[in-house]
Amino acid sequence: MRAAIFTQIGRPLSIEEIKKPEVKGKEVLLKVLATGLCHGDLHIIFGEWKDDIPVNPPRILGHEIVGEITEDTEHFKKGDKVLVYNAFGCGTCKYCKRGYPQFCEKVKILGVQEDGGFAEYVKVPSEDNLIKIDNNENPIKVAPLADAGVTAYNSVKGIEEDSNVALIGTGAVSLIALQILKSRGIKVTIVGRNPIKLNKALELGADRIIQVKQSYSEDFSARIGREKFDYIIDYIGSDETLRDIVWALDRMGELRIVGEFGGRMEIWEQLLVLRGLRIRGILYGSKEDMINVVKLYNEGKIKTLAVPYKLEEINQAIDDLMSGRIIGRAVIIP
Repeated sequence: MRAAIFTQIGRPLSIEEIKKPEVKGKEVLLKVLATGLCHGDLHIIFGEWKDDIPVNPPRILGHEIVGEITEDTEHFKKGDKVLVYNAFGCGTCKYCKRGYPQFCEKVKILGVQEDGGFAEYVKVPSEDNLIKIDNNENPIKVAPLADAGVTAYNSVKGIEEDSNVALIGTGAVSLIALQILKSRGIKVTIVGRNPIKLNKALELGADRIIQVKQSYSEDFSARIGREKFDYIIDYIGSDETLRDIVWALDRMGELRIVGEFGGRMEIWEQLLVLRGLRIRGILYGSKEDMINVVKLYNEGKIKTLAVPYKLEEINQAIDDLMSGRIIGRAVIIP
């Protein structure tokens, strides 16, 4: 089979012909139909996570997968289209039992610790992590739901209808989160640098956009004046976006951090105490979150904004993502 292989930090992925995976026991072989390109893939390729999430090359990346069942299983038939929930935990720790295997100490993520979807076939450890989708559905459009959609859903879960919300960043996760919030009638301000992506946010229902031209902290503060937000969700997570951001939170407000660009924060503890502020990290989501975001997609409440690339074009897709030329999600088709 053909695969795009991560061979060395900082090098383009290598398109190679390799042996198709063999399955045994509860493992399931999927024919890959489409796999989203996540910014997390770029963090791995350029070594930005090497001290936190080591990845041993050669490795097939790609964790946002839609595939086709190649042989009948207990719950699926050959030819069924499925979305892959990519976190495989031990199944016995408290995090797995609560439905959050992404926090399991022994977690294995397809496309990170195990070979993923930038290939013609992928081996999945268990059918328990598969969700059937309509066979008539376009896999290119569905693929981003497997990570961007799940993460977006989790990042806005529990936000009350009368809330004032600010989203920092205009990537695929943020734009899906925006649509989920607007489907609930929630007021949303979206903040970013790219004017084309900000205009797309307006098309998707954003109540206000703020274009950053200098510093996120300074430009955001200057535009909002004394306005405060019940929730601020940071889909970038850099030093620049996190600096002073808690000052824009209202009493009992909450900062949710999704992006993983290695930012650090300094917080005056009296600000946290006197305003009753909360800070949460958002990592992926649960399988239930995936089921719920697929339901929203099926109801026509969200679009994934998929941009297709052939497997042989994956390095071009990586360059386009780095350069901010993709509005939505790049999706790789083997």
